[in-house]
Amino acid sequence: MKNLSLFLCLTALAGAAPKHVVIIGVDGLSVEALREAGAPNLKQLMARGAWTLHARGVLPTVSSPNWMSILAGAGPEQHGVDSNEWERFQHAIEPVCAGPERIFPTLFSQWKAQRPQAHLAVIHDWPGFGRLVEKESTAATRHVKGSPAAMAAAIAYWKQHKPDLLFVHLDDVDHAGHDKGWESADYRREVAVVDRLIGDMLAALPAAQTLVVIVADHGGTGTKHGNPTMRELEVPWILAGPGVARGRELTGPIYSLDTAPTVLALLGLRPHACWTGRAVAVK
Repeated sequence: MKNLSLFLCLTALAGAAPKHVVIIGVDGLSVEALREAGAPNLKQLMARGAWTLHARGVLPTVSSPNWMSILAGAGPEQHGVDSNEWERFQHAIEPVCAGPERIFPTLFSQWKAQRPQAHLAVIHDWPGFGRLVEKESTAATRHVKGSPAAMAAAIAYWKQHKPDLLFVHLDDVDHAGHDKGWESADYRREVAVVDRLIGDMLAALPAAQTLVVIVADHGGTGTKHGNPTMRELEVPWILAGPGVARGRELTGPIYSLDTAPTVLALLGLRPHACWTGRAVAVK
């Protein structure tokens, strides 16, 4: 009853629900890079939205557990994705709940269960991202290699279909971190490239009708990540659009696993009963 009351309160505070949601996941985007890089489009979103540079991912600070936590509103202890070696047919930890495809229920199946006619789509740069998506709940889940090509495909998909949800995963920032180091000039230049790609997407969207969410899975140290350090654990978390305050820095504990519950609350949809993340008040 307490969780239901909180959900109804947050929904009422949200005001008009967005017509579309675009979530852009930037693999390996560190808090330090966002502070230091020019990144005008990301900073524009911060200026017209709600944000924190102190959101926490989950341990271990590697991609699969963290992307699944973002998609599924829970941590590895619940969804069972504990490493990059996880596969649907080979894993050590069983999920506490199983959705339509026998994996822990994600944003996609929870949205689709409540709005069966919804058009949900995913364009992902990293091939491994696709195994975390419930494809029965999406109209399209496509792997497109390279961040420029992935964003171009996402913009083209948007223009053709105008989906209710478009999730775009970009991987080149992470590659730059591994190749040259998270503290390198090359890494910051790649952040600037991805910022321009995000600007291209923003130019195609109807701002008054679209909730834009920027998330990341982890940061990095040197040329690696996966360790329990703050530079790897803390990630940017940005929302802008209908139902979101303008220029508000969010305080208090926020976790990347709060992403899915927050998005659904802004749409007036319910979180899954097995999710442990909560809807953040962003108004």
